[in-house]
Amino acid sequence: MNLNLKWNWDMRANVSQWWDALRASALTGMDGLGAYLGEEGLTLVQVRKNLSGIQVVRWSTYPFEPGKMEELGLVLPETLSGWGLESCPVSLAVSPHLGFFRQASLPRAASENLAQVVAYELDRFLPLPAENLMHGFQVLAETETEIHLMLMAVLRDQVEVCLRLLTEATLRPVAVELAPVAAARAFALSGRPLPPSWLLLLLADDSYELTHVQGGKVKAFAQARNLRGKDLSRAILAQVDGLAAARPEPQALGIYGRGGADFKVGTLKKHEMEVIYPSHLPIPGLQAEMNLGEVLPAVGAGLSCFGPGAVGVNLLPPASRAAIRLGRFSFTTILLLVLVGLSCLWGTSAFIHTRVELFRVNRQIAALSQEAKEVEALLKESRDLAQQMESLHKIAQSPDKLAILKELTQLIPTNTWLFNLRLSKQHVNLSGMSSAASDLIPLLDKSGLLKKTEFASPIVTDANKLEHFKIKAEF
Repeated sequence: MNLNLKWNWDMRANVSQWWDALRASALTGMDGLGAYLGEEGLTLVQVRKNLSGIQVVRWSTYPFEPGKMEELGLVLPETLSGWGLESCPVSLAVSPHLGFFRQASLPRAASENLAQVVAYELDRFLPLPAENLMHGFQVLAETETEIHLMLMAVLRDQVEVCLRLLTEATLRPVAVELAPVAAARAFALSGRPLPPSWLLLLLADDSYELTHVQGGKVKAFAQARNLRGKDLSRAILAQVDGLAAARPEPQALGIYGRGGADFKVGTLKKHEMEVIYPSHLPIPGLQAEMNLGEVLPAVGAGLSCFGPGAVGVNLLPPASRAAIRLGRFSFTTILLLVLVGLSCLWGTSAFIHTRVELFRVNRQIAALSQEAKEVEALLKESRDLAQQMESLHKIAQSPDKLAILKELTQLIPTNTWLFNLRLSKQHVNLSGMSSAASDLIPLLDKSGLLKKTEFASPIVTDANKLEHFKIKAEF
């Protein structure tokens, strides 16, 4: 009895281990690394994408003193080796304090070479020369005379130092973007549906960043620092009130980051916006105790490692972008390939069966083609005859215009002249002038040709004392 119990227990343990291994293999997916570059630190987040969705595997923040980012060159390779992410793609999200959002307008004529014109005119819109920046843009709207753009740029020197450190740690940079854009991607691509127009708010103890996203584009951006308590709340409310006037009106507000304890979301109730927090996002591993002001943009940046997203602009020059490669074949990939192969085989067999049936039907149709042509000729002849009969019927129902004109000519006295005569199947309209128009009504009624004879409009007498009239009647 004890031997049987031990055997059953061992069997259940083996099955459980086998199932856990199978499930782990099935959920193996692609890994990407998202990085957030702030003024005083670099945050790395490992993001995994598989059949179950998006998952945050691990994260870490590495502070550095201003101007001493190179010190991270010693710790990054060791960390990434421990994470097993050698040769992993990496995407960098940069704090807006190290970059710029600017709205700009250019003449419509620039649309033919828009990228070149933007690069040439960049110094006019931003406070730094174009060679000191990595930049990109989105077209917000076009009119008959102008093109409205959202310019985005980051400081080249600091970003290039960070990219060099990541490259020396065996990573492959694929994208650079501003942090609010990356955070917006985390909200937009996490599986939660968002309206076409929405706001994204990053809250800190004494600052905020407010981004207006519309149709996958950054329509507006505002930020402020060194604000406390009610001043911070008033500044945010003023910005939200201004953006709420846009059309279409923003319908949702995403909030993330630490701080802003004095800011009350209830003050935005008048705008009737749905409020979304990071806890609402279906991203396993995303925890409230994280510094989400840095982690969430890194998560959104990590999503760029799996392909371009619907939100944002890649500021990394194309020549510097590493290729995005698919991950290793996992058990899930094999199953999907088998499923696709079987689906293709089923579809091919159904197609061949349909073609065979179609060929058989075509042979039957060819055998009956001569009879079908004869029937078609008879149908055409019958349609032609029906049309002729209908035309004759219409002619029979229409009044004889010449006979009516002759009758009216004989009835109307010599002191009356007709200018216009309109005939239909049942009605006649006369207009002209007469020295005694009122005598025409009894005269036409007695003719037996017309009935319900009456003036269609009042009689008008001209300078020659002739009365202009309009008469309507029925046959």
